[in-house]
Amino acid sequence: MTDRWKGWDVVNNQEKLAFVAKKVGYSSLKRYVLRSNFIFDGLKLEGARVLEIGCGNGAFCMWAALHGAEYVFGIEPEGNGSTGGTLRLFREVVEKLNLTNIEAKGIFLQELGISTKPFDIIVMYNVINHLDEDKVQILHKDQDAAEKYILLVRDLKKFLKPGGIIIVADCARRNFWNDIGLKSPLAPTIEWHKHQSPQQWIKIFKKAEYRLYDFRWSILNPIGSFASNWLVQYLTVSHFVLRFQSLEDGKTGANG
Repeated sequence: MTDRWKGWDVVNNQEKLAFVAKKVGYSSLKRYVLRSNFIFDGLKLEGARVLEIGCGNGAFCMWAALHGAEYVFGIEPEGNGSTGGTLRLFREVVEKLNLTNIEAKGIFLQELGISTKPFDIIVMYNVINHLDEDKVQILHKDQDAAEKYILLVRDLKKFLKPGGIIIVADCARRNFWNDIGLKSPLAPTIEWHKHQSPQQWIKIFKKAEYRLYDFRWSILNPIGSFASNWLVQYLTVSHFVLRFQSLEDGKTGANG
């Protein structure tokens, strides 16, 4: 390890972010910054404990670690549809940057033990529909499927501090291209029937005793915030970001 990656001054931190962006597949540092700022907008990362479920190559984990998080833990089960080698890349970057506040394990959510110290923030980026790919297809019309998902997301509260935030990003069920029987040129591999609308997820999380913190349609590079509305997203990738706050058991959210 060279001295180039030691120290936490602004210049070195920018260099580290640029290194991460390149290694995890962003075409530029600007795009990495825009996406990560959008996800964590307004949330305090300094001193926070962050868990990412389905962390992939660690882009958001490393963003949190480089912005003062006390501890960052990513889980990524390599297999069953995940991209092989992602955790190897994750660990290589962590070692290169000499980050000591971050780790990753190749385990499923069901294998994650109850932490002695719960997390302030949980990130689930393009993961929520994979918790049960059979039930997610019908939960909008099948009460048993909905109840299964309510239990799944309520169970996440054991990893989250009271008042903690869970970030849920995914594609919606409706998309212009799919509605006219074509594949979206921007998202040709998406199986739209395995997704749900943000409104449906809001209902699920509210019943699982979370409060809606905010709901935004995602930015889309290179047009940025111009894409952060229903119409542009419906015509392109239908991607959204929901953030929920954990409530004490027995309480209900005031909004959502």
